[in-house]
Amino acid sequence: MDIEEKFLLKIERHQGIIRKVCMMYEQSKEDREDLFQETLYNAWKSYPKFRGDSEFSTWLYKVALNTAMYNKRKGKRQPKILSLDFAEDSSFESKSKDQFQQLYMAIQYLNEVEKSIVLLVLEDLSYRQIGEITGFTENNIGVRVSRIKQKLNKLMSRHGF
Repeated sequence: MDIEEKFLLKIERHQGIIRKVCMMYEQSKEDREDLFQETLYNAWKSYPKFRGDSEFSTWLYKVALNTAMYNKRKGKRQPKILSLDFAEDSSFESKSKDQFQQLYMAIQYLNEVEKSIVLLVLEDLSYRQIGEITGFTENNIGVRVSRIKQKLNKLMSRHGF
């Protein structure tokens, strides 16, 4: 199996990671698809350097989050209130659509680093795994998660989400 086939198999297995990051950072379906394609391109470009020191999924989260945050920093897209299409991701089916909508509306008020940490927490990654992806220590992630929860609670009560 050549490098391209290996990459495509791994992407097929883990494309949900990219889709979730795109949903977190982009409002419209077109912008999410653009970000998805850009993330795939960046992952393919970087794949030969992937040494397997971490799980492929950890590495892919890092690529996807870095791509999304880079797009925001370069001013390509302005932050907007998210209007989610929950039909795109079946993992949301078991949760109340209204609860997720409220949570994601509050998340849009967070900065890019806070958004990435929330996404990874919602994915049930350990603080160690989140630290590997973001470059923060496990203890620092714990502190940040606590502060983000407080911030989200304030946002949700202040804005009536």
